[in-house]
Amino acid sequence: MKLFFLIVAVNIIGMLYGYYYYYNQLASSPFWLWVFIPDCPFYVMLFTAALLLALFGFENELLNYIAAVGMMKYGVWTLLALLVFYDYFFSGSLWFLSSVLFILHIGMFAEGPLLIYRKVKRRDFVIGLVWFLINDYFDYFYTYTNLLGEFTVGTHPILPSGGRVFLMMVLTFALTFVMSIGAYWLSLNKFWWPAKSEVESIIMEFQKDIRRNTGRRRRSR
Repeated sequence: MKLFFLIVAVNIIGMLYGYYYYYNQLASSPFWLWVFIPDCPFYVMLFTAALLLALFGFENELLNYIAAVGMMKYGVWTLLALLVFYDYFFSGSLWFLSSVLFILHIGMFAEGPLLIYRKVKRRDFVIGLVWFLINDYFDYFYTYTNLLGEFTVGTHPILPSGGRVFLMMVLTFALTFVMSIGAYWLSLNKFWWPAKSEVESIIMEFQKDIRRNTGRRRRSR
């Protein structure tokens, strides 16, 4: 149980920092676009919510799948962005923060499969894939005028060099297919993943305790 709540606590801290990191971009963008801007903190929030819902017996398989794919996709996306723009992120005063973010996003990717413990329905796979493709469209093709009056192309995180954004776009679409199909394939096969069995056991035991306690209350009436 300590492991479960350690994951939740770390995720909440990471989520809050992530939203702080995106503060300026969020503040200058229309409210309705916010769901497409802070990808990493948004999926960490979704993942944490899915874990807690599963713990208390309110599991939603589509939410689990989208949260798992989001954690895997954007964890790897951030690693790739740090490497593609290595000359910016790992130079000067940014190198330490970038090194910490690199390690943390490896952890973000690693958490994703923890929610893949049931077979994903084809319907959920299709819905999830469409959702991430819509995200990719908004990230790289949607144009709008932000609240500062600036013409803006895409809701992707602000990147230091426009010349390599096309490469990130190609990698983003590739990650959508690789992670969506990969998570679906994992759900159809038994696989080992660090802490996966422990998290599954915690969820199952906690739900059994809830059912037992509910049964006792009903009998005592």
